[in-house]
Amino acid sequence: TTKYPPSLIIYDLKTDNLLRKYVFPQDQVKEDSGFANIAVEDTDCDKTYAYAGDLGKPAIVVYSWEKNDSWRITHHYFNPDPLACDFSVKGHNFSWTDAIFGLGLSAPNADNFSTLYFHPMASYNEFSVSTEYLRNQTVADDNFDAFKLLGSRGPNAQSSVSFVDRKTGVLFYSLVNLNAVACWRTSNNKYLMKNQGRIYMNEETMVYPTDIKVDYEDNLWILSNRLPIWMYGKLDLNEVNFRVFSAPVVHAISHTACDITPRSDILEKFVNKAKSITKDIVAKVKPNSSTTTKPITVLLTLSCLVRFLAT
Repeated sequence: TTKYPPSLIIYDLKTDNLLRKYVFPQDQVKEDSGFANIAVEDTDCDKTYAYAGDLGKPAIVVYSWEKNDSWRITHHYFNPDPLACDFSVKGHNFSWTDAIFGLGLSAPNADNFSTLYFHPMASYNEFSVSTEYLRNQTVADDNFDAFKLLGSRGPNAQSSVSFVDRKTGVLFYSLVNLNAVACWRTSNNKYLMKNQGRIYMNEETMVYPTDIKVDYEDNLWILSNRLPIWMYGKLDLNEVNFRVFSAPVVHAISHTACDITPRSDILEKFVNKAKSITKDIVAKVKPNSSTTTKPITVLLTLSCLVRFLAT
C-alpha cells in the first residue's frame, strides 16, 4: 500500500523553511518502484539537478529545480545482474534483485557537467555517464553509448551506497557481503581490483554499511545498521546494532590504493632499513674497528639497497 507518493522535499537549512515539495508524476512511478538513493548536482543553485535511482523498476528519475519538472531515463546498465543476486550477511543467506542503487557525482568539468558513477546493488560492476546526457531525456535516448562500463569489483563484491568526494576525486562505496567500505580514485583510468582500496572492514561493527557521505569539512561519514539481520533474523537488543563512523578523508584513504598524499614515510622506512642492515653487516665484518670500515660500509650499503629493492 502506497500511503504517500515518492516526493522531493527541499528545505532551507538556515531557516528550516520548506522551499518546495515536488511529487513524482504517476507515469514516472511504476508498480515496483523504490527510490533508495539520490544524488544532487548543485554547483549552480538555479540549475540544480537531482538524480533518483529506482531500484525496483530500473531507471533514473531526473529532476530540474529550474524547470520544476522531471523525466525518467532507462538503460540496461541499471538492471540487476542475475549472477550477482545471492547475498550472505552475518550467516543469513538471501537473494535480492535490487537494480540501480549506488549514485556518486564527481566535481563538475569545464562545461559544468559532472560524471555520475552508478551501479545496481545486485552487480559486481561500476558504470558512469556524464550528466550532460541525463539533463535531457531526448539526449539520453539518442546517446545510448554515452553510458560506460568501468570494470568489476571482483567476486562477492556487491555494493549498495556510494559517494564521490569532489575534493580528492575518490569514490567511496560499501561492500555489503564483505562487511566493508572500499574506494577507487576516479582520476585512475582503470577500474581494476588492484586499484581499489579497503577503507574499513569488520565483521562485527560494519555489518551492512547503509550510507556514505563526505561533509563540507572533508570528513567521511558511514552508517551501518544490520538490516539483513533485522529482516531475516532478530536484532539482539543487548548488542549495538546501529553505528556511525567518521574520519577525515585523507586519513581514511591513507596507505590504500586511493591515497593522494606523497609517501615520504615509505621512503624513510626504506632508508632506515638499509642503514640498519648495513650497520649489522659492518659490525660482523669489523666488530672492533670504527675507523677502517667506511669504504666497506659504502659498498655494503649499495649491495643491501639492491637486495632490498629486489625483495
